[in-house]
Amino acid sequence: MYKNIIRGYFDKANNFSDEEYLFSTIAISSGPTLAGEKPSSLVTLKNSNRNLMDCWYNVREKVKEKFNVDYIELNEEEDFVTVLIYNKGILEKILKNERERAFLKRFGYEEDMELDEILKHLKSRFKRSCPHEVGIFLGYPIADVAMFVHCPNKACLKVGYWKVYHNLEEAECVFQKYDNIKTNIIKLIKQGINPSELMQHRVHFNFNI
Repeated sequence: MYKNIIRGYFDKANNFSDEEYLFSTIAISSGPTLAGEKPSSLVTLKNSNRNLMDCWYNVREKVKEKFNVDYIELNEEEDFVTVLIYNKGILEKILKNERERAFLKRFGYEEDMELDEILKHLKSRFKRSCPHEVGIFLGYPIADVAMFVHCPNKACLKVGYWKVYHNLEEAECVFQKYDNIKTNIIKLIKQGINPSELMQHRVHFNFNI
C-alpha cells in the first residue's frame, strides 16, 4: 500500500522531535478515527528508536486536544503501552446498538454500563490477552467479529484490517477508504504539515490530494 507514497516520508520524519514523531505515528495509525470514519484505533507505543512511550505520557493531553479525540491506556507494560484512541460520540452510538450490547454481555459488559465503565471493563480484560470483542470497539462488522470469536479456525475470505467472513466487497471498500485516509495523511506530512497540526487540514483526509 505505502511503497510509493512512503518514499521520502521517513527522511522527513527522522528529523522530527520525539513529540512530532509521536503525533505522526498516532495520526497515521489512527487516521480513519481522526477522519471520523472509524470509532477507534489501537496504537502500541514503545521506547525503541524513539522514546514514544515516555513521550506519550508527557503529551497525551496535548494529543487529545490537538486531535480532538479521547483515549484510554488499555495495556501498560514496562516496555510498551497500548492506547485506544477513540471518538466518543461514534463509539457510544455503536455500543448502544442492541446487537452489539447483546454480544458484549457474554463477556461481562452489563447493559446499563456507561461508556467509561465499558472501557474500564475492556481494560481489565486486556490484562490476560487482547480480547476478541475489541473488534466491536474498532468498528468491525459484528458478524465478522462473532465468527472470529466462535469459529476461529474457519477460513476467512480475506485478511485486512480485520478477518472478513461476510460481505467481502463491502469490506474491501472500507479497507480502501482507510488506506486512502492514511495515504493522504502521509502526503500532508511530506508536504511540510507538522503532524501536531494535521487536524487543521482534516478536510483533505478523505480526498485524493
